[in-house]
Amino acid sequence: MATLNSDNEIIVSENTLVELMLQGRQTYMATMENTRTIERYNHFCNLFLINDTIDVETPNNGSDKYNRELVENWFMPDEYKTYPIYDFCLRQCDTIEKKQRLSEEFDEFTNRGLIPLLKYMKYFVDQMNENNIVMGVGRGSSVASYILYLIGVHKIDSIKYNLDYKEFFR
Repeated sequence: MATLNSDNEIIVSENTLVELMLQGRQTYMATMENTRTIERYNHFCNLFLINDTIDVETPNNGSDKYNRELVENWFMPDEYKTYPIYDFCLRQCDTIEKKQRLSEEFDEFTNRGLIPLLKYMKYFVDQMNENNIVMGVGRGSSVASYILYLIGVHKIDSIKYNLDYKEFFR
């Protein structure tokens, strides 16, 4: 099942992606990578004669509820759902400056309801490491987040380079 977000971008569930990969639908994956709207997706399907019609429904409720539903449907083992992410990050902070930055940034993640995202990112990074999958150094505004650095999402120490974490939340 695919849905549209408020920008009319296609959102495909994790289960749908896994199902398509198991079916060997690499063409579908390459097509989805380059399409952002239903019209463009349908154009690519017709162009490549792909018979991958997907039911699309537009969320009829507020985007906050829609986003919450997506977060609740992530595959994540129970041990990560209850993972003490703050304590994990705090153990890596050896100066008052780092602890202060962690606290401020963690408050921002909490206020935005993004703690489940941090736990999922920890799970994701652990899976990448366990399977010897190389990740990049970091890109975009995510490198401004010290917490994402501590979790291992990127390799840029935002305190060392004096990056303002508020850039990540813009």
